[in-house]
Amino acid sequence: SSRAPSLLPLSPCSSLSPTQYSVACLALDFIPDAVTFAWSSNVTGAVTTGVTNHRSVAVTRGVTGAVSHLVRPLLEGKAQQPFVCTARHPTGTRSVQVTNHGPAPPSPTIPSVPIVTLYPPSREDFQGPFRNATLLCQIWGHRVPPATIRWLRDGTTLVTGVTTDPSVASGGAYVTTSRAGVTEAEWDAGSVYTCQVGDELRNTSKGIECGYEPPNPAGDDIIVRAVPPRFTDIFTDQSAKLTCRVLNLPSVQGLSISWLKETGDQLETKVSNQVLQPNGLLTVEGVATVCADEWDAGNVYTCNVTHPELVFPTQVTLQKTPAHDARAPSLYVLPPPPEQVSLRESVTVTCLVTDFNPPDVLVRWLRNGEPMDPAHYVTFPPVLANRGAPGGAYVTYSALRVTSEEWGAGNVFTCLVGHERLPLRLAQTLLDDVTEAEQDDLHELWATASTFIVLFILSLFYSATVTLIKV
Repeated sequence: SSRAPSLLPLSPCSSLSPTQYSVACLALDFIPDAVTFAWSSNVTGAVTTGVTNHRSVAVTRGVTGAVSHLVRPLLEGKAQQPFVCTARHPTGTRSVQVTNHGPAPPSPTIPSVPIVTLYPPSREDFQGPFRNATLLCQIWGHRVPPATIRWLRDGTTLVTGVTTDPSVASGGAYVTTSRAGVTEAEWDAGSVYTCQVGDELRNTSKGIECGYEPPNPAGDDIIVRAVPPRFTDIFTDQSAKLTCRVLNLPSVQGLSISWLKETGDQLETKVSNQVLQPNGLLTVEGVATVCADEWDAGNVYTCNVTHPELVFPTQVTLQKTPAHDARAPSLYVLPPPPEQVSLRESVTVTCLVTDFNPPDVLVRWLRNGEPMDPAHYVTFPPVLANRGAPGGAYVTYSALRVTSEEWGAGNVFTCLVGHERLPLRLAQTLLDDVTEAEQDDLHELWATASTFIVLFILSLFYSATVTLIKV
């Protein structure tokens, strides 16, 4: 006749390993031979890893037994016990609580201030098709979540390419992991990346990790540079960020950074946190924001810097310089090559942007009207199309990688392009409208653009678009 199992807890008399936690449960005397096990903890809920279920065997004549074994890291198992072993059988379910009473390792001292560790990328990380890698910042401490995590590149806050995972309990503490993307060009240029957690800062760069220090013609003298606003900010936010970068500071005590208008009126200036340079000195930035119309009008702005190490205040000016022979770009979308489509793997859709000046241009991809993950495409830096020709005309392209299934499903892929010479309008060209002769021209342009190097991926904006539909 059928009968439900008896369930017994099993715990080792001594530690089987100085680093391993082990418990088990034994199901006995059940008919038919159809028992399954499940483990859980009041701390973590269901437990699925580290479980080994052994096949039923005859313990004595007429009595069947089965064992389920749970193994965890010692510190983790001690923190999560007691565990509950559940045996399910067609005639009934039985549960039993299991605890390993063996000694626990001494708990590590959890500091009141989080421990921040920043891991740089390896050279092998840049071997992918987009030549980019990931910086890893790990925070270990007693709080969850930890203080606000902020990433900076050369003192400027990173907005895109940053992800932070939920905190995970480990040995009575919490571990939080945050990641930031970096391109090979940015890493080789010596950019300093900073992971900031509250008041704790950790820096890394190619110079810091490899002992390489970019040449500094000014030695260790304090340098003040005016950095023009990014076209991304001007285009998307209708504002221009004026950046005054002060390098080679021995300390920040007594430092004053302020931006002034032509009239002498002072602009609100936000001073960034200090960033460690590869040479051991510091960089600080002062940022002021003005309306895009004021910047486009050619107004002159002055940054004034004072510091105890400077004999006299240092001033630098910033003004938009009109581009000679400014022109709006032409846009083209190139479908994947037939040879690539025939492989039925991932395919490349290309957005070609040509004949524009100045070189500041924004590119973004949409699928069916929705922004695509920047990890799926890469935009190459603009270059002069003909270096020997009078005037200047630039060309660039953006390569989007999609699966063959996405390409064959009739999705609409839209390439958005922003440039200061484009009027605020929406232009759309369908693949069906491209003639065979035009296709030949596009393939010739694509071959020219394929020599560019990767620069960066930019954020969403609206101006001019070219749309490609696979039908």
